[in-house]
Amino acid sequence: MNNTEKAAFRESVIVVMMGLIINFPLQTFLLWLTINSWSWTNTLAISIFTQAILTVVALIRVYSIRMRFLRGKF
Repeated sequence: MNNTEKAAFRESVIVVMMGLIINFPLQTFLLWLTINSWSWTNTLAISIFTQAILTVVALIRVYSIRMRFLRGKF
């Protein structure tokens, strides 16, 4: 593996691990919020709402990690 491949692999591992660390608690919280607190029963609405939130968080997370890699801080 050359240096570019190593850096890409390292970045990929960090993105996936950060996703696991952030998304699991966020998904659990969003499900609790929509089902228990707001008493939503429409599974499609719950799915669309949680997916929209998770997508925004993922975009911010991946952008932030990518910028850190470009600056050489990882």
